[in-house]
Amino acid sequence: MYPIKEVPVEAEALTDWLYQRFVEKEELLAHFYDTGSFPQPDGHKEAVSRQMTLDPVWLCAIQSFAFVSGYMWYSVLQYLYCCLF
Repeated sequence: MYPIKEVPVEAEALTDWLYQRFVEKEELLAHFYDTGSFPQPDGHKEAVSRQMTLDPVWLCAIQSFAFVSGYMWYSVLQYLYCCLF
């Protein structure tokens, strides 16, 4: 992203600026096609990836909470429906 103040107003300067952005885009795409990832922006360190794991106990607890919460809402709405009609 470029600030709007960096974009030239004059036609010739705008043409040159757009051409430079096109060259940058082509360089990024060439890097992506070669390596499978985009290069890191200046000043940023390379991201370290790690394997994603799911704790079965945590997953079971979340699912249990979802089912209990759903049942509680069902009971509340059923009670309200019975009271109104």
